[in-house]
Amino acid sequence: MRSILVIAFVSSVISQLALAQPGRETTTGSTTFDVKIMTFDSWCQNTQRYDTERCQARRPEDVKAFEDYRGAVERYELDYLKQVQKERDIRSLTNRDPTATVSGKRDGTP
Repeated sequence: MRSILVIAFVSSVISQLALAQPGRETTTGSTTFDVKIMTFDSWCQNTQRYDTERCQARRPEDVKAFEDYRGAVERYELDYLKQVQKERDIRSLTNRDPTATVSGKRDGTP
């Protein structure tokens, strides 16, 4: 039950980040993923809903909490983006147009 809540929470955070933040490309193997960048200010004000003075003070414990949070979210986001790419690749292989030309293949015997 707890893991479902964590996944739902991370998914909502990722979707919020996708709308609010510019991306950073992360390359894994031959695929590049657009991982969203989270800033301390957006985390402090929008996620934690701390007052402006506290966010501007950048207390060491708040910065540590932010770094831990951002690391966890970015790991989940990268895993999520990898899974989306994998599903997209599978879908493109299984839903191909049978009349399309297959490149790299020859008809007949060599």
